[in-house]
Amino acid sequence: MKNVQYLFLYRDYRLLHFGFILVFFSLGITSFMYGQDPAFISINHNRLLFNPSLVGTTGSQSWRAAAKSQWYRDGGNGYKTVALMMEETMPCTILDGGFKILANEEGSGVYRTVELGPLMAASLTQLGNQFHDHNIRFGADLSFGFNSIDYEKLIWSDQLHPKDGIKYPTTFVAPNGGRSAWFFNPGFGLSWRSLWNKSSAKAVATNFGVAFYRFWSISDQLTNQSVSVLGLKNPNNIRFTAFAEVEAIPFYFDRQFITIRPGIYYQKQGGIDYFEMGLKTGYTRKANVGIYYHTSLSNEFGQTKWLTLGTDFLIPVGKTKILELNLAMSQNIGGLQNFSGAQFEIGFAYHLAKSSVCNTLKMEDDVPYGNEYRCPIMALTPGKRKMYENIWYKN
Repeated sequence: MKNVQYLFLYRDYRLLHFGFILVFFSLGITSFMYGQDPAFISINHNRLLFNPSLVGTTGSQSWRAAAKSQWYRDGGNGYKTVALMMEETMPCTILDGGFKILANEEGSGVYRTVELGPLMAASLTQLGNQFHDHNIRFGADLSFGFNSIDYEKLIWSDQLHPKDGIKYPTTFVAPNGGRSAWFFNPGFGLSWRSLWNKSSAKAVATNFGVAFYRFWSISDQLTNQSVSVLGLKNPNNIRFTAFAEVEAIPFYFDRQFITIRPGIYYQKQGGIDYFEMGLKTGYTRKANVGIYYHTSLSNEFGQTKWLTLGTDFLIPVGKTKILELNLAMSQNIGGLQNFSGAQFEIGFAYHLAKSSVCNTLKMEDDVPYGNEYRCPIMALTPGKRKMYENIWYKN
């Protein structure tokens, strides 16, 4: 009789998974949006910028830095994007948290975007039975930002002389010193992480979720606050993201294992959408390599296709510290390939097996992984039963 009950539970979870995906993907794809935010190539390594419910899921206190460059083939300074991020797993509570600082520079420093603010996620429920476990997570991004432009690097028509070129000073006066007002960039994310066949060393992990950014303003009657450097009341545009990942262990022997991690990722903002799919494979989480294909599905003027190769390494530094390095190169294979060069990205992370918040609260400050899972890719905290990626697995 128990086996029959577990069979129905398994069927119900599968139906709930399907319904969850269908509803939230439908909400995002039917949204109407404009514009585009700065982004990185490696979504896996910068995922708290992609969905705030993913903050703190590495099972550590992590300090991250990432930098990306693109559009350098024309000899200019191209685009530069940098980010500093901190996220912390808090095993003593249902909450996890973090902070981000994001800066983007376009066109020889002419146009800049800065965003910064806290992030918070909560594991509100834990479902499961003897065969599988599930964590549903909600997250919020409460960042603010501003845009600025260096008008002194621009040439105005009233500066030009018919013969002598640039000769006169411009009469243009930059409003607000060339900077927009501070704008609120709220984000809300939802994700569902599961571990199937959890008693096996070859368990399968799934994770999928959606997020919305710039969906609410604290001062304007528009959909969002204006980000205009001229003070215009143009709307700030909603961004929708969605992802689905699977991680499996096809080979496991004597605590050594190989993982494969296929994933699909989608973003839409205004008339521009972005689709990515790829596969990452790794050895005991210490070294991974991935290949990803990118395109824009709804571009009526033709597809701009990109291919990305990436790799990352986890380097233990003692028993409670890990250094992470990731590199990625993305080359367009169609569309703009004659006009733009490759994109390059580098990232670093320093992981600590502790929680400063829990320590401040006089509670257990390290990450207390239990021994419930034989699976080496996921870990579970006994008290709050929150699921994390097991970067501390000892082989």
